[in-house]
Amino acid sequence: MQELSYHWQKGATLQPIVHVAFNDLQQHVELPLATRREFYESGVDTGLHQHKDFYALYAIQGGQGIHLINNHPYGIARGDIYMLPPGSIHAYSDYQLLVIDAFYFSPTLFSVQELLALQALPGLWRLFINQNDTVQENGFNDHRLHMSPVHFHEIEAMIIELHNEFVAGTIEASILTHSLFFRLLVHLARWQAHSNNRGTALSSISQSTSHKVSVANVLQICEERFHEPLTVPQLAALMFLSPSRFSEIFSREVGMSPAAYIRRLRLERAQTLLRTTALSTTTIAHQVGFRDSAQLSRTFHATFRLTPSAYRARFQ
Repeated sequence: MQELSYHWQKGATLQPIVHVAFNDLQQHVELPLATRREFYESGVDTGLHQHKDFYALYAIQGGQGIHLINNHPYGIARGDIYMLPPGSIHAYSDYQLLVIDAFYFSPTLFSVQELLALQALPGLWRLFINQNDTVQENGFNDHRLHMSPVHFHEIEAMIIELHNEFVAGTIEASILTHSLFFRLLVHLARWQAHSNNRGTALSSISQSTSHKVSVANVLQICEERFHEPLTVPQLAALMFLSPSRFSEIFSREVGMSPAAYIRRLRLERAQTLLRTTALSTTTIAHQVGFRDSAQLSRTFHATFRLTPSAYRARFQ
């Protein structure tokens, strides 16, 4: 994908909501689809934007940050994929070298038969971040999809192929772009459905697996046991690597350190409990793996610029 078309360097102060219509984004008259790679180097806040009449698909290619969506802060990093429906209000904040492949599209991109086929894929709708997300038994919102390194590399290849056809601009390329985007959505929907029905990964680790496959398994272990006192040496031992070598491989493939990834999982679970229960912050801290409520509060505020109590108040 060409590294251009949207580049945010410093982050602006919070401004009134900017309303964006699909006509403001459309790049080909005959194709109701827009695609671009977005860069957010370092900043505090991009300001709020509302998608008036189009859908958006995001694939986080690198860096880290907060995506504030409908007043809810989501931590994002390489490997995250999710969608926003029309009417969504969002902004990026506290970002560092954030790189995003964004696809904006109107439902008119698809035929009636294609829309019916997409509607029949439950995994696709679990990619959407809505104002009233449901919560699964494991504590994560239905939309949450952090792809394993192996599968994310597959998605990257699809995105590159799609973009190359998109920028060609010919009639045949437009037809192929349409087909490739439909294939991308189906692939993501199937993977999301699969990711919500995974079993334990503990028995699938072996010394013979590649680093990328092993990192995928370690990610799953982290997601299942984040509330436990997991350490980098423990995780490194699963891949038969030194802690320093393991951290290097993990950071390269996932886009953040092992400690940062575990912290992210704990904070996501804390967000869910703060929104959906009346548990005290001390109880929540212990349930998600923090030492005490003070550690939870410090980490939560450092990440989201909100105290746990202020975050909870938003949803009461």
